[in-house]
Amino acid sequence: MQPELAGTDRRAFALGIGGNEGDVQQSIRTCVSVLTEHRLVSDLRVSSVYRTSPWGDVQGGEFLNCAACGLWAGGDLELLHLCRSVEGLFSVPVNKNGAARELDVDVLFLEGGVSSEELTLPHPRMAFRKFVLVPLCDVWFQAVPGLGYTPAELLKRVQDGSSIIFHSDLRSQ
Repeated sequence: MQPELAGTDRRAFALGIGGNEGDVQQSIRTCVSVLTEHRLVSDLRVSSVYRTSPWGDVQGGEFLNCAACGLWAGGDLELLHLCRSVEGLFSVPVNKNGAARELDVDVLFLEGGVSSEELTLPHPRMAFRKFVLVPLCDVWFQAVPGLGYTPAELLKRVQDGSSIIFHSDLRSQ
């Protein structure tokens, strides 16, 4: 069952999780474990893992990517800081733009939206990235808060020609 849009106490959120350096599958498992055990996260659902080609000018080889959604009981920036703390468990470059990385955790959306210097949600580029939308289709079937379209509807419109191939299902491991 998918998390419904929540009330004021808990808000629906989604994350993009991936990497292209080291044992990314294990990094993703660790990330999911930390999220599952976090006191402000509930009803976490995780997509399958997909092998994807690098997007833009990113260094390194193919990525493994997945998405996770659930309910969040904290503040906007607390969710961002949780993602950064999980990334901090791995060797993640300070400036991730274009760099290979062991783990990258991006907040895709948080119900109610956010617009600040540190965080803008929904993620400004999520609607253009197949490596975000395909995994998100596994776990989120409603309109993305702030975009008004489901991930499947956005995927039909995306002009990203990169390859994306099923890799594994974390739920069965």
